[in-house]
Amino acid sequence: MREESEPRLSPAMVVLFLGLAGLLIAQVYTIRSLRSTESKLASMQADQANVRDVIESEVAKMREAAATASALAEAERQKALDSVRDEVEKARRQARGVAGKVKEETMKSVDDLASRVRVSESKLKQQQEAGARVATEITGLAQATKSAQTNLTDVSTEVKQVRTEVAKTQSQLERTIAELKRTTGDLGLMSGLIATNSTEIDALKQLGDRTYTEFTLYKRKDPIKVADVSILLKKADVKANRYTLELQVDDRKIDKKDKSANEPVQFYVGRNRQPHELVVNQVGKDQIVGYLATPKSPGSRP
Repeated sequence: MREESEPRLSPAMVVLFLGLAGLLIAQVYTIRSLRSTESKLASMQADQANVRDVIESEVAKMREAAATASALAEAERQKALDSVRDEVEKARRQARGVAGKVKEETMKSVDDLASRVRVSESKLKQQQEAGARVATEITGLAQATKSAQTNLTDVSTEVKQVRTEVAKTQSQLERTIAELKRTTGDLGLMSGLIATNSTEIDALKQLGDRTYTEFTLYKRKDPIKVADVSILLKKADVKANRYTLELQVDDRKIDKKDKSANEPVQFYVGRNRQPHELVVNQVGKDQIVGYLATPKSPGSRP
């Protein structure tokens, strides 16, 4: 009886196995390439689709050959097919993981960019507000400068007016002083300049040679203190324009009788070589109006 020979693989099965082995190698290479770079994700997905198409094509071919293949070949084919499917699923999971990671990193980059944009917008707004404030301050400064210039012009005009008035007053003062006269006093001494009214008294005060104290005295029992002397009005004759008074100087009493208006009444106080001068400009009913001129310092004039 003829012994049955052991089953042998047909050339088609060998080619199929070789093809499957090549397919497995290509798939492994594709998976490793997927892990190495995120930038090739789209390309890998395309390769995946191609691999899936190839696998499905080969599965169809294997199904056609399975009808005529032996049980051993079928088991080997199924094992290889399962292995390929596991690798494909693994590759899909890894691809999804990579895609998720890429998405996460992309979202993070977008968030960072949005945060920087918000910061830039905030800084820009602050700069715009600061610029607006600076513009307002510059406008205010310009207005203040313009106002100051206007005020300066006004002040300059006022200064010119004041200078003109001062020059005019000085000129009037000089004319007034030039019109004043000197005369001999009741002690036989040449008097200072004699003033006959308030304007001339003010002119003498401007000279500053003596101290001038204006007074209005009424007839009464007690003397009135004027500067450093006390004066008692005893008589005032309006018609004759004359008066009589008593001076109390250094515990002394000095009578000045029947003196006329604008006449220098002279007397010494203490050891002063320059006499005091009393001038009455107006004689009224029981009153006189005038001034007392006293030296500013002993020996100031010869």
